[in-house]
Amino acid sequence: MPKKAKNAPAKKSAKAARSSAFDLPIAPVIRIAKNNGAKRLSKDGTRAIVARTEKYIAYIARIASNAAASEGRKTLRAEDIEKC
Repeated sequence: MPKKAKNAPAKKSAKAARSSAFDLPIAPVIRIAKNNGAKRLSKDGTRAIVARTEKYIAYIARIASNAAASEGRKTLRAEDIEKC
């Protein structure tokens, strides 16, 4: 009679570790915060920084997209971002 294989523990999904729909990686955000004076960050604090950062990126992308569209382009360029 063959031995029954042990069930491996279920792995957590990568999505579960993310804080929002945009999926901005958390580790670089923590690293940037620590490199700029934060000694420690709570989980809620990290989530708040990630959420605020995602909103800022979305805002910049909207403005840059409008700038590119006004020039008849779909591709964002560095100068579009600099206009923000």
